[in-house]
Amino acid sequence: MNAIHRSDFQKAEAAGFHFWGNPRMWMNTQKDAQTGQRYIANMRELAQDAALANSTITTPNTTVPVEFTAYMDTEVTEILTAPRAATELFSEEKKGNWTTSYDKFRIQELTGTTEPYSDYAQGTTSGYNAEWATRGQYLFQTVITAGDLEVATSAEAKINLLAEKQRAAATVLAIDANAFYLNGVAGQPIYGILNDPNLPEAITAGATGASSATTWASKGTVQIYNDILAMYAELAKNSKGLITPSDPLKLAVSPASNVYLGTTNDYGKTVMDLVKQYFPNLTVVVIPELQTTSETTALLVAPTVMGQKTAILAYSEKLRTGRVINDMSSVRQKWTSTTFGGIVKLPFAICQMTGL
Repeated sequence: MNAIHRSDFQKAEAAGFHFWGNPRMWMNTQKDAQTGQRYIANMRELAQDAALANSTITTPNTTVPVEFTAYMDTEVTEILTAPRAATELFSEEKKGNWTTSYDKFRIQELTGTTEPYSDYAQGTTSGYNAEWATRGQYLFQTVITAGDLEVATSAEAKINLLAEKQRAAATVLAIDANAFYLNGVAGQPIYGILNDPNLPEAITAGATGASSATTWASKGTVQIYNDILAMYAELAKNSKGLITPSDPLKLAVSPASNVYLGTTNDYGKTVMDLVKQYFPNLTVVVIPELQTTSETTALLVAPTVMGQKTAILAYSEKLRTGRVINDMSSVRQKWTSTTFGGIVKLPFAICQMTGL
């Protein structure tokens, strides 16, 4: 209904005329010239108006777009990565900077022999030997990129895309650094605490039963304890008694092997109960990399001997971020880390056992 019609009805209401419902327009009557009868001249408009107001154009339904019935959970489930436990075995140390080519450290030995005293005897001497060992430095990197549109689109879902990509870069660098601490860098003069060329030869777990099985899964409490005792016997022999049962020791095992340390005997004693009785200062470190598809390994180490560190995990730069490069509609940035690997100083203080 147009404004003129509404004004007319308001004037009528002011004069005391009241209309039910929602009036649309006045009925316009005219007189037929031939018959003299009056008729409604605007019947077509009134009919059309009524049809428009009362007819159903859309299909009857109660449909709602499915997006309106979705619950957007704010809790985020992270894809987890294996623990990086090399630093629980030995400590990290910074060496030089990222321009350093290699780390050179000195190994020294006091030498000499004695003889029966005589005023004129001088057949023996005491001396000093020095050797220098070298470990190279390896630089490794990753790059993050982000486009303007993908950042803006992610923001619509309340995702800080740049922050997540930065977190990803830091994580992948940490994962590789842990791997280099354990196994070094292939093709480089960089070794890890599992494959240093100066390490003593690994010993094999004791066999048991008719099948001569060596795995802890096939052994009982005493047999597993005897394997740990065999590793300590190797340390005691190689250190000439410098490593004692009361010294701080670390037993590194795979996640699966760690389970069998809870194996119980008939008297309710677990493997760890027996271990703690003889090695009161021993701690267990779980390292996933000790289990591969082909074999499972365990380590027993003395982190220090007579105040000297058995091994260190060396680097020059834990994390170095490059400049942010702006492109036409994106940005990119380089993230860098470095490693010298796991530098073993006292190889006799590490014993490896395979066949678990």
